[in-house]
Amino acid sequence: MADSLPKSEDRGQGSGRPLFEDLPLRPGDPAFSAWGLWGSEDEIGALNLLTPEVIKAAAQQVSEGIVVTLNLPLHWPLDSLNPRRKALVHNIIEKGFANDDEIYMNTQTSSQWDGLRHYPYQGCSLFYNGTVQADIAGEKASNRLGIQNIAKRGICGRGVLLDWRSWVLRNGIQYSPFSPHIIPLRELKEVAKEQNISFQKGDILLIRSGWTEEYQKLTRAQKTKLAEREVASFVGIDGDVEMVKWHWDNAFAAVATDTIGYEVMPFSRSANGMSIHEIFLSGWGMPIGELWDLEELAKVCQKLGRWTFFLTSVPLNLENGIASPPNAMATF
Repeated sequence: MADSLPKSEDRGQGSGRPLFEDLPLRPGDPAFSAWGLWGSEDEIGALNLLTPEVIKAAAQQVSEGIVVTLNLPLHWPLDSLNPRRKALVHNIIEKGFANDDEIYMNTQTSSQWDGLRHYPYQGCSLFYNGTVQADIAGEKASNRLGIQNIAKRGICGRGVLLDWRSWVLRNGIQYSPFSPHIIPLRELKEVAKEQNISFQKGDILLIRSGWTEEYQKLTRAQKTKLAEREVASFVGIDGDVEMVKWHWDNAFAAVATDTIGYEVMPFSRSANGMSIHEIFLSGWGMPIGELWDLEELAKVCQKLGRWTFFLTSVPLNLENGIASPPNAMATF
């Protein structure tokens, strides 16, 4: 923690983290930000929670030897759900004596990590720890906050799946994943209670919304129509302050989901006018995973009667990268 900040013990919290009510940590910083918590030059944010001790404890999740990959095919969804983002292009190159291939892809399509360069505080255009747009792109750009920082470190820790999708179906709640249906905090808490989950510092939280399951049921024409909508509207978590506080208090290292934006889309911006993307990515330096394949994971969790596992992810080691396929898997 930066020398200018009071120690957590002085704040009445023995976990080594400031209280949510103490955010932002420094006068003048954006609301809810934790800039300086890991030092002013830090570039990995909440991933600092994945200490050797946390990783060693998480490795104890491996007992059955079952591996579940969490990545959708790179060409999936079939059409980009944002008209400004190109869908995957894959070319096979015949060389006579061998074959090569090449791909073009926007890293914001298919399964992904949103990195710390992706979405700044909209009111001031500042990224994590005060990084400015000129550091991201342009003649004076640096490699600050690039996805290579996460790739070189890797992400591994205890993953926790909240299978909200199964819970709402059992409780007869009707909704469409392709509408701005809000997942409220009280329902996430009910799922965690039913699954007998006790969160631990450094957990990687996964939330299953049913988006992927329902998308697989669509016809080709329906998928095209979905991609052509003028306004992207999808299921996601509530964006209010109570939800933000819950994430901070549980000290998650990263979060991911099977839907498009993790939070409901369009963004509700109900946390003092800000979105969760702003606070998580640029306030806390916490990666957000989107469009992960959680279907097989949910089946294995249900079969084993456990919702925690050892999660590993190695993003692309792309200097200055904004986002990346997660290359993630769960091991039981």
